[in-house]
Amino acid sequence: MGNPVDAQPSGPFYLGIMRKSPIPQPYSSVSPVLEIIQSHEEYVDLLIHGPEIAKEALPGQFVMIRSWPDGNPLLLRPFDVVKVNPQAGSFRIVFKVSGKGTQLLSKLQPGSEVLVTGPLGRGIVDLEARRIALLARGVGAAAVVYLAEWARARGIVVDAFLSASTADRLVCSNYLAQADTRLHIATDDGSQGYHGDARDLLAVELDTAAGKGSPIEAVFSCGSRRFARYVQELDRSSASRGYIFMEEYMACGMGDCHGCAVPRADGRGYLLVCQEGPVLSAGEVRLE
Repeated sequence: MGNPVDAQPSGPFYLGIMRKSPIPQPYSSVSPVLEIIQSHEEYVDLLIHGPEIAKEALPGQFVMIRSWPDGNPLLLRPFDVVKVNPQAGSFRIVFKVSGKGTQLLSKLQPGSEVLVTGPLGRGIVDLEARRIALLARGVGAAAVVYLAEWARARGIVVDAFLSASTADRLVCSNYLAQADTRLHIATDDGSQGYHGDARDLLAVELDTAAGKGSPIEAVFSCGSRRFARYVQELDRSSASRGYIFMEEYMACGMGDCHGCAVPRADGRGYLLVCQEGPVLSAGEVRLE
């Protein structure tokens, strides 16, 4: 079992229809890897034993992980909590191999140990919505799987719009399908699903849903700045509430390094993604 890491909690608050948790009291522990799946050379799926995280993590939260004992690289890496199994005491992460840290993680075997700190960030504790949409590209889909499962368990209809350049780069489509979402797939080359931009599919569904009296009340985006800007447009036009899973470099995940600062839309300073996010209202952040 891990030991709580010092943090400064504050009260839950609403952003539109979404209520976020206080800043949590994270745990730090050495945890064994239970399973590793690499169906594509760039994408890795790890199942990790971590009872505290499996029990406490909320949709939208993340963990910091390292597997290298020699301090090279120096810093832990942030990963979205994709799925949790409180009964088994395990949680899952999915990541793209893109640097030395993720390369080292991709070489792990079952039984290898990793240092884990989490859960971190403000998780989602309530959604006042009957229907939501998830707009994700590439490994950004890892951020929205847990939200999809959590929302479906509460009777919320979930439309998931999953995008990638090619069919073999579609990430977490199996988990989104298992979550009983209405899954819409788009690929740039047409190798699976719609041949084109997933925003086209979402635009049609927004109009159709509104016409049938079951509007999509919120859209969550991750994995693409193009998608994030589109969600901001939806939010500004009142077509749907918009929320963005922000992806930024982090050194600590607990607000000390300020490496994940993003500008506020009102120009009044910055937001720390690890403390105020990673899920931010589309209207509160300025995308560079």
